[in-house]
Amino acid sequence: LKPIGTRHAAQLANLQAETFRQAYSDVHAPEDIDTYCLTHYVTEVAEMALSSEKTVCCIGFLDSKPSGYYMVKHQACPIALGATSSELKQIYVLSSAYGKGLGKALFNHAIATIQAADREWVWLCVSDINYRAQAFYQKLGFTKIGTGPVLEVGRDSLSSSVLVKNLRGG
Repeated sequence: LKPIGTRHAAQLANLQAETFRQAYSDVHAPEDIDTYCLTHYVTEVAEMALSSEKTVCCIGFLDSKPSGYYMVKHQACPIALGATSSELKQIYVLSSAYGKGLGKALFNHAIATIQAADREWVWLCVSDINYRAQAFYQKLGFTKIGTGPVLEVGRDSLSSSVLVKNLRGG
């Protein structure tokens, strides 16, 4: 696992686009995925995110190949939690890395990063049709606390849920 900064923006953008395509290729039309990636997963957008002091990003490697990443944003949950929190903004792994422990390693590193920032809660939004991710987070102790934003991918509008996990066992 390697924490990254702005000089890795192009590498991150490529990994973001590739993992997004793999995660949603059976959900969205290819042209909608292309448009989404060209808007959200380009070097300039990654550079802007990585330049924020509130953002921490780490890439995970398998056999020296970038195979997954997480992005944490130290910001409050849109649903009041009554304590400090950080958002697990993104965590994705390439399909070739499924079942190899990289997702779990990235998750554990992200949680350690959030705890080091002295946050009590971690929260995230997950698409309601991303069953693989939902099962992953539920297995790790997250619970749904509300409705998240509508995610727009081309002509598709996806509902999402806000999931949370208390990091201090309360």
